[in-house]
Amino acid sequence: MEIFCFAYPERLFLLSLLVPLAGVLVWGMWRKARARKLLADRKLSESLLGKWSPYREIVIRVMQFFATGFLLVAWCGPQLCTGDKLVRREAVDVVYVLDVSNSMLARDEVPDRLGKAKQEMLVISRGIDRGRRALVAFAGSAVVQCPLTADQRAFEAMLAIASPGLVEEQGTNLEAALDIAGRVLTGRGNSRNAAGLRIVVIASDGENHDKTFTGTVRRLSEMGIQLFVVGVGTPDPVPIPLQDDEGLSGSVRRDAEGSPVLTSFRPEVLSKLAEEAGGIFLHSRENEPVSGRVQEALGAVKNKMQWMREPRYREEVYHYFVLVSVLLLLGTGVVASRS
Repeated sequence: MEIFCFAYPERLFLLSLLVPLAGVLVWGMWRKARARKLLADRKLSESLLGKWSPYREIVIRVMQFFATGFLLVAWCGPQLCTGDKLVRREAVDVVYVLDVSNSMLARDEVPDRLGKAKQEMLVISRGIDRGRRALVAFAGSAVVQCPLTADQRAFEAMLAIASPGLVEEQGTNLEAALDIAGRVLTGRGNSRNAAGLRIVVIASDGENHDKTFTGTVRRLSEMGIQLFVVGVGTPDPVPIPLQDDEGLSGSVRRDAEGSPVLTSFRPEVLSKLAEEAGGIFLHSRENEPVSGRVQEALGAVKNKMQWMREPRYREEVYHYFVLVSVLLLLGTGVVASRS
């Protein structure tokens, strides 16, 4: 039995552009009709600008709308798929998302929250073979500190120098971090890695200043990306040390009134994040590292998802959609020439 599938399903969100496009086409038609009406009466307008039919204009706009829609579908790589086969998942792509906000300098962990998170990520990455790893550092915004690479040494070098100074905009924006991680895993050159396991490991103290991460989490889940959340810190409020060019200065960050700025671990934010993504949340405590449990969980996921079904035969049909789009655009020209 033939089924309809896409080579690039991550591009299907582009179809949402049809909604504003419909609005623009309707608005353009209304503005055109209004301009003709304001210019002169109907007979004078037709003698100056030619006869205008609102029904013909509607046909033109509808054809333009569908022509754009077919082009967007073609961009997603439509295919006719038949049969199925079992494919073994070989590679593992892991994006490590590290919180480098100022609150991660708090010393309720040894040596501090950031150092604890780095230690966990280092052990986890060393326990995963036959795959690639990337590093995303985030605070108020997110940056790719290390692109996907099979070079463990290069990854460890980038992990070692990760610090709050990497991100100019401070705060903690989990939404931006997860969005960048998803782009790293599904971007150009990686979108066809469907036979590989894709994982995001995020380490943070949970002080999320932007609470809206539901949309990004849903997209990651729909793309089959597994999420592991590692929490670092203690619930007790602690001051945030100041950092100079040579490291910690010994003083603490203060607010406008001169009082120390306190930070505390927010497990409820991280557990909610893991729950919405269908992932796993683990709290790294003193003398209780979670790297071993993360590796066990990763092993269980790999064994469970070791095999996957995919279509045996794929027939590209995007050119039919392009052809229909071109014919519709040519049709708009023919209809417009009759006005």
